Amino acid sequence: MGSKIIVALKCFIRCPGKAMELMMGSQDQETIELIKKSCPEVEVESLGYHLGILLSLIFLLLGMSAYIIQMLYNWAW
Repeated sequence: MGSKIIVALKCFIRCPGKAMELMMGSQDQETIELIKKSCPEVEVESLGYHLGILLSLIFLLLGMSAYIIQMLYNWAW
């Protein structure tokens, strides 16, 4: 599963607009063909799922780091 998330990240970096369209539920044939053309190794059906997992992990890490920074700041004063 880790490699599928990395492949989804690479696809997101190559064409972020079309990947987000697909993640938001667009079933436009042009979008699907462009994703298949620019990222042949990605499974188009599960791209949104893997990008969602990746974005939720990033959000979780940012939230945890903000909490730790706040705790350190309050501890210093």
